[in-house]
Amino acid sequence: VLCFAVGIMFIVALWSVMKDETSVEAQDHRIYEKVALKAFINSYDLGKMQNLKLFFNIWEGGYPIYTLFILFRILPYTDGRSWARREGFERHRGVRRGES
Repeated sequence: VLCFAVGIMFIVALWSVMKDETSVEAQDHRIYEKVALKAFINSYDLGKMQNLKLFFNIWEGGYPIYTLFILFRILPYTDGRSWARREGFERHRGVRRGES
């Protein structure tokens, strides 16, 4: 039973990484869609596989895939202040220059 529960939590966490949003953001995005009556586009969602690659830092400019299975200390791809965004979504309404 415990393995099942941990497995479900792992799947939910992995899905959240693939969508590039927290559970709070997912709820907010659903509300935005209802209010605006159109699909909300998350500017940080680069696609499921690209999000996973950036999260685990195993993309072309990052580390090899075996670093997922062998315990290495690796650095994140970002400095913690700036994050990869979709092309054309570097700035959107509500975010002023310097805040992103």
